[in-house]
Amino acid sequence: MSKGQRRIRKVAVLGSGVMGSQIAAHCINAGLEVVLLDLKSDDPKRPNKTAEESIKNILKMKPAPFGLPEFADRIKLGNFEDDFDLLKDADWICEVIIERMDIKKDMMSRIEKVRKSDTIVSSNTSGLPITEIGEDCGKDFKEHFLGTHFFNPPRYMKLLEIIPTKHTSKEIACFMHGFCERVLGKGVVLCKDTPNFIANRVGIFSIGSMMPYFFNGDFRAEEIDLLSGTLTGYSKAATFRTGDMAGLDVTLHVANNIIPSIPDDEKKEVFDLPEQFKKMVESGKIGNKAGKGFYSKVRENGKTEYKVINPETLEYESQQELEDPVLDEAKKIKDTKERLKFLAFHDSKIGKFIWETQREVLLYAANRVPEISDNPQDVDRAMKWGFNWELGPFERWDALGMDKVIERIKEEGIPVPAIITEMKEAGFTSFYKNGKVYNPVSKSMKEENPSASGEIKVAELKKMDSAVMENDSAALYDLGDGVALFEFRTRNATLGFELVQSLEKSLDIVAKDFEAMVIGHDGDNFAFGANLMEAMQANESGDWDKVVKAVTNFQRTAVALRYAPFPVVVAPFGRTLGGGTEFCLYSDKIVAHHELYMGLVEVGVGLIPAGGGTTELLKRGMNKLEEDADPLPFIREAFKTMGMAKVSDSAHKARELGFLKESDAIVMNRDLQLSVAKEEALSMVKAGYQPPAKTDIKVLGDTALSAMKLMLYVMHESKFITDYDKVVVERLAFVLAGGDLSEAQKVPEDYLLKLEREAILDCLKDDRTLARMEHMLKTGKPLRN
Repeated sequence: MSKGQRRIRKVAVLGSGVMGSQIAAHCINAGLEVVLLDLKSDDPKRPNKTAEESIKNILKMKPAPFGLPEFADRIKLGNFEDDFDLLKDADWICEVIIERMDIKKDMMSRIEKVRKSDTIVSSNTSGLPITEIGEDCGKDFKEHFLGTHFFNPPRYMKLLEIIPTKHTSKEIACFMHGFCERVLGKGVVLCKDTPNFIANRVGIFSIGSMMPYFFNGDFRAEEIDLLSGTLTGYSKAATFRTGDMAGLDVTLHVANNIIPSIPDDEKKEVFDLPEQFKKMVESGKIGNKAGKGFYSKVRENGKTEYKVINPETLEYESQQELEDPVLDEAKKIKDTKERLKFLAFHDSKIGKFIWETQREVLLYAANRVPEISDNPQDVDRAMKWGFNWELGPFERWDALGMDKVIERIKEEGIPVPAIITEMKEAGFTSFYKNGKVYNPVSKSMKEENPSASGEIKVAELKKMDSAVMENDSAALYDLGDGVALFEFRTRNATLGFELVQSLEKSLDIVAKDFEAMVIGHDGDNFAFGANLMEAMQANESGDWDKVVKAVTNFQRTAVALRYAPFPVVVAPFGRTLGGGTEFCLYSDKIVAHHELYMGLVEVGVGLIPAGGGTTELLKRGMNKLEEDADPLPFIREAFKTMGMAKVSDSAHKARELGFLKESDAIVMNRDLQLSVAKEEALSMVKAGYQPPAKTDIKVLGDTALSAMKLMLYVMHESKFITDYDKVVVERLAFVLAGGDLSEAQKVPEDYLLKLEREAILDCLKDDRTLARMEHMLKTGKPLRN
């Protein structure tokens, strides 16, 4: 079968433990058919009890493994005795059973007897040699066999390490790379079949190298987490919180397993973790799943506190804040690389810790090339995607400065790694430069590989200087093929006056010079809604005309996306709130990332959705109506969605809430979102796109208003909503009812949009709304007044 013909539709996952059941869930999220098998139960009435209980358990997990809870019903459950023949239909068999070589090898022999000749088989293991797992099988099996190391939790962790063996067909390795990237949405790193592959080899080493500073009493656990968190380009979870999340028993198991496998590793003693750490694990202090690890969530006197373990007594005590002038200086430095450099070379106790821990991971990673990888970029990506580091080890070399690091390690009597010596001899002093990365094989700089094949990144458009219009808030780029891209540039992608004006201006530019528009950017979240600070300042200045103008402009611009003479495709991801959701609702098509946290949350700050959101949700509800059906349930649904500020926890949930239409697309890989959005825009152009005509919307008037007011009365009486919640949501109800109308009728869209504007302006005149907005800006939390 050629690469072009190969498809994976049916997946069999063997082993329903924590990883197996979540891998099955993620495959379901991606739209695949899944069979999940495990050991046969002793209960004759429930032979599949093991798998059934596993699915029940992951349905309780937070964050949720399934895009929607009901997706669990799509998994076909079975057991290894009665249902092994189901593997005959599988396109991919993913083995996720116990981490024991003899049991895995036996499973491979069983699979080989039933699989069809073209089926791909993979083993999910965190460190067992892949080649050895499949060594007893025949040639065809070996050619279709490789390792797939998912990271926990599989839905949310980007990294997937794919480990081909020397027998794996190149076509199969290439196909699985593309499939896992595009269909499962993974950041794929190809690894050599070496102990613990890349991420766990470097990640466990990094954790192990920091542990002595805690168990020797140099720093407290929370202090090390501060110093090895976002401050120095690691993850928010830092070192010990990451350990607690992953499971300290898993950390110890991986570390113990690797020691006999790396006899020539110059730092293998680091994997022999401190005795006190082993005692922690033995006593059941194994992290979040046990409720206690380095940290323990304790509730005392009605208050919840995260206490931290004492390294000597292994008892928990209150955290302490690390105060030091060097930290105050460091926090003023916005650029992570500059901040890391400042701290690593600072003459202080903190500086010494930062330098020593950086030195260890820099040297270790450099000495692992070419052992674990030929490509420094792959090592960096494995750490960024698998451990959520902001900077990978080789990016750290560049941040600290290769010459400066060499000078210091020579002073300390430490040998310079071979790769560094070779680079210097070849005339290079950094791993990354101008979009290129050092290649140790050719001893030259090569183009960086894209995160995913075919990706579009705004950062690359900036380098190419392809902006047609730009300012501090936004930019419009030429994507090629007649498609323009509008980028949000504001902090947290808030939608302020300048950004909205820029979007309105961009619509005119695109109408004149392009055929379609895509809206998207490279940030972590799509949009946090309107800029509350600007609204507060306009209000406080007494410039009411400016407030009215801002409300009017925002709504006009959002609605203009629908009626522009060209297709508008929006690519939302992450938090997409308030006005950001309204931009999506009025686009022609949404290409959503699976991880989409979308909602009209204005009520929380004392406002109502007035960028067309209220009108559009009502319209969508009415459009679902079949002839002679009662419209009230649909109005109630829209009312609840906005009145309770519901936010989706996946793109599937956003569709269920009415924010996405059935025709909108969901992509699994964030890196491919803009390229898919561009393809969708072009297909609409080729189909002869014309903007939709404006249509009237049915409203129920007093009938709907009375029903919604009754709902509010009950919620208020039961203390579910506050006094001011009731006031704000009544304003929302007034718009959804179509205003003060005595009977059901159809009204123009513009009529409802006017009601929206009037309602939000009433909110903005109310001091209780201003108090909510101010509280949100100060604390990031809603005020329940």
